[in-house]
Amino acid sequence: MSALLLGTGFSADMGTCVRKLVLLKLIDACENDGTRIFPAVATVARVAQCSTRQVQRELKSFVEIGLLRLVREGGKGRRSTNEYAMDLGVLAEICREGWDAHVASKGDRESPLDAGAKGDVDGTDRVTQATLKGDIRSHPTPPDSSNEPSMARESTRERGDLNDEGNEEEGNGSVDDPAKFEKRVKKVAADTAWPGWAGSSTGWTVRQFAGLTDAERAEGEKSADRYLNHCRSKKISPVSLGVFFRDRKWTDLPDEVLNPMAGKPDDYAPPFGPVWGLWRMMHMLVTGSPDEDGRWKLVEHLNRKARIGQGHRFAERFHRKELLALMEAVPVGSEIYAAWEREHEKRGWPWVPDPGGQRVVYFPAGGPDGLSEFEAAMRGNSDDDGTRQAAE
Repeated sequence: MSALLLGTGFSADMGTCVRKLVLLKLIDACENDGTRIFPAVATVARVAQCSTRQVQRELKSFVEIGLLRLVREGGKGRRSTNEYAMDLGVLAEICREGWDAHVASKGDRESPLDAGAKGDVDGTDRVTQATLKGDIRSHPTPPDSSNEPSMARESTRERGDLNDEGNEEEGNGSVDDPAKFEKRVKKVAADTAWPGWAGSSTGWTVRQFAGLTDAERAEGEKSADRYLNHCRSKKISPVSLGVFFRDRKWTDLPDEVLNPMAGKPDDYAPPFGPVWGLWRMMHMLVTGSPDEDGRWKLVEHLNRKARIGQGHRFAERFHRKELLALMEAVPVGSEIYAAWEREHEKRGWPWVPDPGGQRVVYFPAGGPDGLSEFEAAMRGNSDDDGTRQAAE
């Protein structure tokens, strides 16, 4: 039990007594940092004196608002439960605002109609045509292709597609709708293999994404990988993807994480990238040779720096587009990645260090079978090995 969190749990206005009992039971099972929660639904139900279905609904609602994050999904057999972690920031917000206010503040509270279009009694500027029934005070809900009308209209307003009356301009393209936002959110989750995504609420995450401006959405998509890599390097648990968008967590990242190349010399290249991989392979194939003891000292030097996230400075020609076109991104853990590891072992080359959060490492295109073509292309660019000791 976390005695540190128990007082917080008791002070939280959870809206219903059952929901509060479920929260307190989860706190009873977690560590001080909110981790290692293994709630057996039947046990929680006995404590909260409710049905197991009610507990399942409460757990789902906790995940949807970001209070819980699914760390590991349990199996289907007995004694195998999901593992959750509690977001202490969200818990603190609920303590300040109350459950109902916290949940309402995350939803869509704007009307899809403009202020001037509501409550008219004379039929002027009606949303729909007057009916034969003579009603003059209410109108049917206007048709809207979006399930979240205000969300779609707001995104259109951001792009300038609405005129001064709030109507959509002709010829300016279609309004962004939740379906488009959902596709973008799912792409971020898939590209980054976001932890706990399988247990997250897609709908709630999409609503948080839709609540951002166009510029914020683009920045969030670009920074998602950097945020996860930063969490891995600091050995901290990332928040759910919905909370990442809602709280704009990328704005909390250090400048060196958001702009890793800022302040670097023009000839600097980060580890595991195309320039880094190009020099490395050219050196071992064409321009370099192992020492008497069989060691590739320059390559090992690059590897040592890469282990702590440092790149290197390389001659200008290694940055040329025509040479970089000879490289390809190889996903870590893929079959071709394993094939490259076997090739390094066969040739006595030092293998690349653990790339950590890096999802791809660059190697010559075509895999080990294409090395002869790569070598032939590089022999015309081998006047020297092109490295300089980093200034740091």
